Amino acid sequence: MNQTIGVSMVVASTILYAILPPLLKKTGSQLSPFTVMAISMGSLFFLSLLGSLIVDKAQTLRWSDLRGSVLILMLVGAINFGAFWLGILSFKYMPLWQQSLFGLLSPILIGVFAFFILGEQLSSKLFLSLAIMGVGLAVGLAK
Repeated sequence: MNQTIGVSMVVASTILYAILPPLLKKTGSQLSPFTVMAISMGSLFFLSLLGSLIVDKAQTLRWSDLRGSVLILMLVGAINFGAFWLGILSFKYMPLWQQSLFGLLSPILIGVFAFFILGEQLSSKLFLSLAIMGVGLAVGLAK
């Protein structure tokens, strides 16, 4: 039962994330990339702050104990800034369906990063998958 709930959440999250690029591209013709980022991330910040205050009760923990986690989250924010900006800029160079093909590399890249950052084990299937996805990307991007 718990796995069904988890799968349902991931499917819903995937669908919601899939809605974002068309919406962002639609606004990108009227607004600059940094304006798009500021407005959308401002909304994310406001809703996250409300969630933290209302649902999590602002994490009634000692913040001094969380310094390492806060620094990592600041790095996550900086990485997200760069990735989001580059993603928005790339809208004018290719159709969204082609751009989304690069997202297929995420499981492979996440596996490699998890190996180095978290020490998670890698399977040899990962590298076979990378080769297959590389061929798929080449076919999808061919003119």
